Amino acid sequence: MEDGMITKGNWNSFLTAEGERLRFVRRRHPIVAVFPALLVIFLAVLFGVIAFSFFVTFIFLPFLFLITILLLVSITLTIISGILTEWYYHVYVLTTKRILEMRYTPLFSNTFYDILLDKVNCTEIDLKNNGLINQLFNKGDIIITFDRPTHQQELVLKDIQKCNKLYIFLTKELLDRNREFSKTDTIWLNRPFLGS
Repeated sequence: MEDGMITKGNWNSFLTAEGERLRFVRRRHPIVAVFPALLVIFLAVLFGVIAFSFFVTFIFLPFLFLITILLLVSITLTIISGILTEWYYHVYVLTTKRILEMRYTPLFSNTFYDILLDKVNCTEIDLKNNGLINQLFNKGDIIITFDRPTHQQELVLKDIQKCNKLYIFLTKELLDRNREFSKTDTIWLNRPFLGS
């Protein structure tokens, strides 16, 4: 197991197949949750200042100002808890048998995207790391392209922390594994017929 590839937690419930082992578990970069939360706090403070100037300075109704502040605090805490919950429950898991993307937003949606590695061929892994902020925080998207018998499909691991390290790890785990299998298959398929 690679150092730092598994986020702390009890992930054994994802191991459902016989002999399946965890290879990595990652969430999106924490900055994905921090920026929207800071924006919500900034807007709440801005509306609080506007409410103060309106209810206290222009028309003297401190009771309405207090109610407005309590409403703003309630809305702000609700939105921030939603942002943090969505970030916390968006997890990418790679085991020796499959890749799983789990996204859960209480009361709104849940998505489980499961790819069985023995049913697909990983054809390409790309790293997209655009912008100065992404470079500074080592945050980026890893795009994994699978070739299924019926169509080609992509899995995007969005806003991953330490994306360069994970990109190299996934290349070794998925592409090199496929090359080993394809070499074995090629040798087996091209073996000359020796007769009986």
